[in-house]
Amino acid sequence: MAAVIGCLVNIPRKNREFRVINLNESLNDEELRRRFRFGRRGIEYLADLLREDLARETDRSCRLAVEEQVCIALRYYASGSFMQVVGDTHGRHKSTVCRVVDKVTKEIVKRHKQYIKWPVDEATKRRVKSEFSNIAGFPGVIGCVDGSHVRLIKPSTDQERGFINRKGIPSINVMAVCDAKGKFTFINAQWPGSAHDSFIFRTSTLGCHMERNHRGLKDGIILGDSGYACSRYLMTPYRVADTNQKTNFNRGLCRTRVIIECTFGRWKRRFGILHGELRKTPAKASEVIVACAVLHNIATMLQEPDVPDDDNDDGADAQIPYAGRETGFLVRDHLAQVYF
Repeated sequence: MAAVIGCLVNIPRKNREFRVINLNESLNDEELRRRFRFGRRGIEYLADLLREDLARETDRSCRLAVEEQVCIALRYYASGSFMQVVGDTHGRHKSTVCRVVDKVTKEIVKRHKQYIKWPVDEATKRRVKSEFSNIAGFPGVIGCVDGSHVRLIKPSTDQERGFINRKGIPSINVMAVCDAKGKFTFINAQWPGSAHDSFIFRTSTLGCHMERNHRGLKDGIILGDSGYACSRYLMTPYRVADTNQKTNFNRGLCRTRVIIECTFGRWKRRFGILHGELRKTPAKASEVIVACAVLHNIATMLQEPDVPDDDNDDGADAQIPYAGRETGFLVRDHLAQVYF
């Protein structure tokens, strides 16, 4: 990697004289993370992951090393800069940067099922339930759901005008579910900003899966805010907490569910492209969003530090079974009465 990854310093625009820095000699892990959000080990991991598909001829038959392609894309995700700026930083033409970013993004998205996984086997569910229970004692939780808007450029067609959200800003409404460690276990980045959170969840593959296959509390529940409809598998806060049990239920739910809000915050701090205005069509913007979610999970897996600004199953199965009618309100009342 040392011979092929570089970034540029002292870029005099007049004579276009660029000096490439050898990363092994000039940049430590902290400096690499400041530029690319990954240290050397993480960049090497991503290059190896994508190597087979990225090893190709580009830039007028001049070979771009896989590591350089990965770094160009990471720089774009991390900074949110214009393609021209990223190109100047790496000494590449804007059109080359555009092709590289699109290619790397597509290859990462192709691997999203490898890194964004919904817990399906019983051992994984028990572990996830135990980790969530350790936060605030809320039983049976296998995920927390929420929505977050990613801004887009001003729409150019009538079809794209549906992406205008209730604040009058064009955006994609990203629905995501995370586990107790802040890793995404499901993401949907296809709906325009005008779509409601509850509708996106209900029509998603995850919502349909839960509706068809959820057999009871033992299958686990998802926590959401009051923007979602309470159901037998999705718990939301009481709108009126008129008893101590309901108050404690709401408190436990909020303390547990805040993990998804923190995850969105860490995700957007790590990848600045999600903070500003994504200057791509909705379809390509959706791909960038999913790619950044995959990279977030990989960074979490590799224990990459956040950007500044033994599997213990004890208690996971210690749930008091609910034998009543499976409606959201009754299940919620059961949880409040038994656990809070």
